[in-house]
Amino acid sequence: MTVVSWIRRSLRDFDNTSIKKASREDDEVVPFYCVDTDYFREEELGYPRVKFWRDSLKSLKERMDEKGKDLVVRKGNPVEKLEKVVEETNANKVVVNQDYTPYFRQLVKRVREQLDVELETVKDVVMFDKKEITTNKGTPYKVFTYFMKKWFEREKRKPERHRDYVVPDLESDRIPSLEELGFYKPEELVWQWNPSRKGGLERLEGFKEKIGFYKERRDQPSIDGTSKISPHLKFGTVSIREVFWEMEDLKREKPEYSDGVKEWQEELAWRDFYFQVLWNWPETVNNAFLEDFRDINWSKNDKLFEKWAKGKTGFPFIDAGMRQLRKTGWMHNRARMAVTSFAAKDLWLDWRKVHDYFSRNFVDAELSSMIGGVQWAYSIGTDAQPYFRIFNPWTQGEKHDPDGDYIRRFVPELEKVPDEYIHRPYEMPVQVQKKSGCEIGVDYPKPMVDHEKRRKKALENFKRMKK
Repeated sequence: MTVVSWIRRSLRDFDNTSIKKASREDDEVVPFYCVDTDYFREEELGYPRVKFWRDSLKSLKERMDEKGKDLVVRKGNPVEKLEKVVEETNANKVVVNQDYTPYFRQLVKRVREQLDVELETVKDVVMFDKKEITTNKGTPYKVFTYFMKKWFEREKRKPERHRDYVVPDLESDRIPSLEELGFYKPEELVWQWNPSRKGGLERLEGFKEKIGFYKERRDQPSIDGTSKISPHLKFGTVSIREVFWEMEDLKREKPEYSDGVKEWQEELAWRDFYFQVLWNWPETVNNAFLEDFRDINWSKNDKLFEKWAKGKTGFPFIDAGMRQLRKTGWMHNRARMAVTSFAAKDLWLDWRKVHDYFSRNFVDAELSSMIGGVQWAYSIGTDAQPYFRIFNPWTQGEKHDPDGDYIRRFVPELEKVPDEYIHRPYEMPVQVQKKSGCEIGVDYPKPMVDHEKRRKKALENFKRMKK
C-alpha cells in the first residue's frame, strides 16, 4: 500500500513529521503538495509572503527531485487534487502536519467527509500544541508567563530523519509564477531574503554570532541583532526543533551565551502560545479576545490609515517602521509594537484593517502571531498590555533609536536633520530646516495628531467600554 505525505507549510524534507510518519508506515510514499487556488482567492495575501512561499516550494521540489524523492505538485482545489492522487496510487492513508487556522480546520473536515481514506494529522510546526500545556485545572492558558514556565520545563523532541522510501511515478503540474497568481513586485520593495532551506540554515548559523548579545540589543532597530528567521519558521524551511536544539548545543559550547539563548527561546514559546490561543479561541480571528472590547466603534477614517500605512505621520520612529515594512517586507519587533500601538491609541484605527494590511505586507505574516501581536498592542487580546499603558511615539524613538540611525535609514528626508531634532523635527527653527534641507510641512509632515490629546481620548474610550 501507499501513504501520502501531504505537505502544506513545512517546506523541507528533513525533520518533516508527515514525511517521517509516512515513511515509517510504508515503503512507498507520495510527497504531495497542492497549490491551493481556494486559499489564494480567500485569504489576505501580499507579494512578500507569496514570493517567499513560491521560492521555498520551488527550492524544495528541486531538492527532492534531485534525491529521487519527487515532490508531486498539483494546482487547484486541494480536496479534489488529493482525492485524485489517492485514486492514482491506491493510497490507504494520508498524513498531514497539523495547522491551527480556521481555514485548515475546515479543509481537514472536508477531506474527512469527502474522501474514503484515513487522514492523520501530526504535530510539526510547534513544540507543544492545542492543549498539551494547560493550567492545573486542564484549561488552556490565557497568561503567557505561566505557559512559558511549563514550556521550558517540558521535554522536547529532537529533529529526526525519515526512513528511506520510494515514490511512484506520477505527473506534476508546473508551479505557477507570481504573475499567474496575480502578484506583482511593489515598486518600493527591495528583496533581501533567501527563501530556501539553505537560506534558513544560513540565517540560523549567522544568528549564532549575535545571540550572545541578543538580550541587550534586541530592542535596538538600528542594529542587525535579531534572527530574522521567522519567515523560515512560517514556511518550514527549518523546523522549530532544529532552531531550538541548535541553540541548546551552542549554549553548551559557550555558556556565556546562555542569557541570550534563553531570551530568544522565549520567542519560540510565544509562538507556541499564540498557536494554542488561535486553536482554543478561533473566534479571535475576527473578534477581540477580551469580550469587553468587542463592540468598540473603531475609526473608519481612510486618510488617517493611509498616512499611517505610508509612513507619513510626522512621528519619525513610527514612519521609519512603516517604511521599513514597505521596503523590506519586515519590521523590527520594537517598531512593530510602536506602530501598532500608535494605530490603536493615537489613531483609533480598526485592528482588523491593521491586521489585514500587515498580512499583505509582512513576509513572515503568521495568522496566530499576527492576531496575537496586534491585539496585544491594542489591549484587547490575551495577556495584552493594560489599556492604560500607552506607548509614547516620541520617547519610543528616543529610547530605542537614540542617535536616529534607524530613522535616517528609512526616512531619507530626515537624513541631514541634527541629532537634537531627529526625533521631533517639527521643533526645528526655520534656519535649521533650511540647512538640513527638510522643510516641515513640505519635505516632511507635521505630526498628524496631538499625542497627549489622543492618549487621553483613548483612555476615556477604554474606560467607558470596560465592564
